[in-house]
Amino acid sequence: MKPSLYILFCFITAAYLPAMAQPPGEIFAPKRIVNANTASGRLRHPFAMIMGLNDSLWVTERRGFVIRINSNDGNKKTLLNISAKVKFTTAGSGASLSISQDGMFGIALHPDLNKGKGTEYVYLAYCYDSSGKRRTKIVRYQYAKSTAFPFGDTLKNEVVLLNGIHGSNDHNGGRLIIGNFGTPSVPDYKLLYTVGDRGANQYANACDSIEAQYLPTAAQITAGDLHRYNGKILRLNMDGSIPAGNPFLNGVRTHIWSYGHRNPQGLSFEKDVNNTIVPKGKLYSSEQGPASDDEINIIDSANNYGWPRIAGKKDNVWYKYYQWSASGNCGAYSGECSAVQSASGLNESGFSHPRLKDPVFDLYPGIPPGGSGCNWLTNPTLAPSSIAYYPFSNKIPNWKNCLLITTLKSSALYRLKLNAAGTGSLSAPDSVIQYFRDESALNRFRDVVISNDGTSIYIVTDSVGATSGPSGGSAAVTDRGCILEYKYTGGVLSVTENSSGRNSSTARNFNIYPNPVASLLKVDVKRNISRPLRYQLATVSGRTVLEGKTIRDKFEINVSRLPAGMYILKIYNGYGIPAAFEKIIVQ
Repeated sequence: MKPSLYILFCFITAAYLPAMAQPPGEIFAPKRIVNANTASGRLRHPFAMIMGLNDSLWVTERRGFVIRINSNDGNKKTLLNISAKVKFTTAGSGASLSISQDGMFGIALHPDLNKGKGTEYVYLAYCYDSSGKRRTKIVRYQYAKSTAFPFGDTLKNEVVLLNGIHGSNDHNGGRLIIGNFGTPSVPDYKLLYTVGDRGANQYANACDSIEAQYLPTAAQITAGDLHRYNGKILRLNMDGSIPAGNPFLNGVRTHIWSYGHRNPQGLSFEKDVNNTIVPKGKLYSSEQGPASDDEINIIDSANNYGWPRIAGKKDNVWYKYYQWSASGNCGAYSGECSAVQSASGLNESGFSHPRLKDPVFDLYPGIPPGGSGCNWLTNPTLAPSSIAYYPFSNKIPNWKNCLLITTLKSSALYRLKLNAAGTGSLSAPDSVIQYFRDESALNRFRDVVISNDGTSIYIVTDSVGATSGPSGGSAAVTDRGCILEYKYTGGVLSVTENSSGRNSSTARNFNIYPNPVASLLKVDVKRNISRPLRYQLATVSGRTVLEGKTIRDKFEINVSRLPAGMYILKIYNGYGIPAAFEKIIVQ
């Protein structure tokens, strides 16, 4: 049985109560708003954010702009304005402004951008108007630098790679990333793009059919009819053509890589300790569920992920599929928790498929509160909006091999700890930790980026929308259209620093010598650190071999009986917070 947030979260008046809060030893500086929180400084309806050149942050705005942000001072520059091309729908104004889920979506930079290899390309996806109908296209722009004053840079020369994907005012997916399906020396780059189910079979789209389980025919592909690309994850060659290695599905090779998806807005490849995409590495996705069952999946070729016949894992706990679009009464849609659905819907146990895959983590597969009166805001789903793989083994302790998941409803980021193989999560009580929840603020966390040094987490927030507060109600977002930085300031275990392994916080607070050492390791406390100090000496595999406590400014650790080799010294202050990490060589 898959672990789930059901046993981690308890709902009281629809408030989210995390079972595991941020560990006290993981110290982050107070949030810093990178861009000015003013009318001119805020981003307007951001969707995707990536790390660009020189540690800049590149953001797509749904209204049709690509904005570059200086991560140090928040200075903004517009790299692209195609608002005249982009279909972006709004209603109302001021505090009552609402937006549809169309507009500009994902962004990806060619891995060899700015390396002099002739691949100065930036890839984008956006919704456009096609004879009064929403369609989505994936395009390529050239990144160009000016050699004359004012020496600016811009994106130019749009090339359409794929168009005609059916778009919607709801559930477009929209995440765009690049993976390496070759080797480190001979890369084979491909574009991956998520397509949602268009919000079909619910609310104003209740009369539309969900296409997530239907596959296109050869005739449809020849005719350019891509309506069955909805509810899929696509894989494209860098020129937009169909890769030779894509699966044959329904006897046809198309851009479809996997199917059975609802609204997959998060997509991230496994990376190595140098923050480089692992060739042929695992591909992780986050997907929004209905009134329950948000999902974390590992995506692979030809797999079927179940929607709409299955939400989350195949457990028959609550979810049933009722096809409103074929009911003859779709205009009377009464909600995802309605008695009609629960009485007449199809059980998950009635669906089978040879390539059906359960999620590696199922976020709250329980029964929504409120019965047929439940609503999207108070349902226990978290609405995951993006996902990022944390690769560093020498930065924030214990974060390697974790997934970072932003959410639209809970004003929080979640860290999901994977098993050593990266193929599943740890047991539920050890797997999920909530970060950066501020009870005084209500935010919709849209996308997350990890800094190149592995110690800063950047989160971009929505401009408008509602989110779940402590009482389960709704209110406008607090930090509208902002990039929030949460910088880790605790002890960092680094394997790339000087021969003694000292990091800056250790050097500032302690003098640890000699290193290498044969018998007595000496520790001098250079600053007023809260007592008692607790120390642990462990093997590189994590097994503790020596430990103790002291209140002294100078103390010694006898290592004479230890086998020669490398060890890790950890020192904690009187509050149990890490104060030093040091590599020790025993001779």
